[in-house]
Amino acid sequence: MTLPNLYAKRKFLRSFEKVWAWADGIINRFAKSDFNPLYHLGTLTIFMLLVLIATGTYLVLLYRPGLDVAYLTMQKIDSTWFGIFIRSVHRYASDAMILLVVLHMLRMLSGDRFWGARWLAWTSGWIMLAGVWLTGTLGYWMVWDTRAQWMTEFMMQTVAGTSGLTYVATDIESRTFSNFVIVIFLHVFLPLIGFLGIYVHSIRLSRARWWAPRWVAVQALIGLAFLALIKPVQLLSEVDLTTLPKNVPIDMLYLGLLPMIDVWGNIIFWGLAVLVVGSLFMLPWLFKGRDLGPAVIDDPKCIGCNLCYAECPYDTIRMIDRSDDTPYTKLAVVNPDQCTGCGICVGACPTDAIDLKIGHNNDRTFNALKDAVNREADSGHPVTVLFTSMRDEALGGIPASLTANRGDAPFAVSSWGADDGRILTMALPSIATVNIEWIKSLQKEKVRDVVIVSQPYDDNIYREGSHWMANRLQMRSALMTENLHWLDATPNDSKAVANLLDNLHQSKAPKKKIETAVPQVKDRNKMIPSLVGGIIGAILLLGIFALALPLDVNSSMKAASQSGLRIAVDAKGKIEAAAIPPGIVLPEGADPVKIFGGTHFPVSVRVVVDGETILEKTYKPSGISGNGRISALEFLEVAPGEHQVDVWMKDDADDFRLSYSGKVDFAQGGIQLISYEDKLGEFDLR
Repeated sequence: MTLPNLYAKRKFLRSFEKVWAWADGIINRFAKSDFNPLYHLGTLTIFMLLVLIATGTYLVLLYRPGLDVAYLTMQKIDSTWFGIFIRSVHRYASDAMILLVVLHMLRMLSGDRFWGARWLAWTSGWIMLAGVWLTGTLGYWMVWDTRAQWMTEFMMQTVAGTSGLTYVATDIESRTFSNFVIVIFLHVFLPLIGFLGIYVHSIRLSRARWWAPRWVAVQALIGLAFLALIKPVQLLSEVDLTTLPKNVPIDMLYLGLLPMIDVWGNIIFWGLAVLVVGSLFMLPWLFKGRDLGPAVIDDPKCIGCNLCYAECPYDTIRMIDRSDDTPYTKLAVVNPDQCTGCGICVGACPTDAIDLKIGHNNDRTFNALKDAVNREADSGHPVTVLFTSMRDEALGGIPASLTANRGDAPFAVSSWGADDGRILTMALPSIATVNIEWIKSLQKEKVRDVVIVSQPYDDNIYREGSHWMANRLQMRSALMTENLHWLDATPNDSKAVANLLDNLHQSKAPKKKIETAVPQVKDRNKMIPSLVGGIIGAILLLGIFALALPLDVNSSMKAASQSGLRIAVDAKGKIEAAAIPPGIVLPEGADPVKIFGGTHFPVSVRVVVDGETILEKTYKPSGISGNGRISALEFLEVAPGEHQVDVWMKDDADDFRLSYSGKVDFAQGGIQLISYEDKLGEFDLR
């Protein structure tokens, strides 16, 4: 009867998780783990959303939509130190939100917290990340500076039709006003929908944590304010659609797609994006792991005490009415699809009515442990029972010698110390899998010490393991004797465990006292970090947020080294009337098209520069029935200098006709526009 450590078998992910454990260990040396920001990445993301809503409200109240006023209102905001400070905090909070979400996802990935019952949290997280990116991208467009110009160029070249023509129309201000209104609505509305996404993200948690510890939030504010003061955001020059964007500072977190698409093209970029993001989205099914669950209820033993229901962190257990011959009114029922195999309910059950399906039976496991304790004690060895988690074992948080000699038993027996003591090490799915009755029974046996090795309060892959184990012991104060030792250690800190065991298993007095008291259940709002801990946390968050600075990269459109030619078509199109049936004579002035219908001719355009054809395309009428307007917008790269440009057009049954011909001077980085004038029926240079 063994307890297989399935968690350790995912060696690829464990290698990445060790990096997190190493970083956590360094931070925890200088700051209490309660104030380690890396433990609060998810709740800090929500806090960033609140900061964005607060600063965004101020900005929206001053902002005016419209091509003719948007840039002016941004200049007005930036005219005061407070306005530019708020705008800077808003910008850095948006970057921080992306960075925190990515780090949170990497932590969940390395910790194997993305498959099984957690698939909903994983997939909803990716959807929310897409929403954050879209919202931030729209925010950059609202400023209407050269960043927005590159985005507009991308939109015009990608959409090309009626929407693209909006920005080359003669009445551009009135046509684009609705676009500004739509963008500002989405920029304000999407973050509010984000709260629904957060609810879905945490819907399978019994006690979702929405708020970061107060002082961690303060540290985040300090980091944002510091960045806003040392590097205020800059308002770039206003949009000028007669030139191409050059040397534009691009926020790669939000606008990095622009230079990438410019180099690779839409098909390659979006194809790779769909492949990568789609694979990560489908990861819960493509890279699914295994656990020891689900929990299994032994109905005759269940007394309906509600303890398993109360402690389950994943809302997996339900208490239903009981109708059998037992005197109990309730029965625990497990939803196997939602169970993560954490074993917290196993440790909570006072009647050993719950086991894990794979490898863990409470009675057999503990009986085997007691037999081994008695054997070693009868041989004259002082015995210590050490309880730990499989995660600690997998990440090297327990000295290797303690887990090497397991054999077929659910625990390992090792020698330790100058007094030739014996350590019986049992690694369980969670530290809260330890049943409180085990502690009571072991203290009555021949055990000299019981050691509980716990991960820091906020560093449990099953969320609440340390909390519930500490809570059970605090509720049973009679168990907290001198031989019960609690050790909080980062999951890779085997040295801390070895030091404690050295102190317990040496013939002389301990060299130094190690604090091993059971911790109190924590009230976050009453906790205050030390000065060093507060500074360390603030510096760490500042470092994370400051990643936005090197990601603000100067970029230029590839075409900016050349020149551009836009060809715009917005025409009603000509119609070939249907044949009038023989014998029918229409009244004078009657329109045969309206009576008998007709077919719209497409519009074909050929552009010739210096005798070389650089464009030849046919554009069909829009609409379901194919009788709508014909709209198109083409962008063509042309070498700087003066060129002979000829535009040929075909809009009826006849052959191409020359619609425009002339010498056009192309300045480097400039754009010339030749558009079809519907009233004239010809192309013209504007």
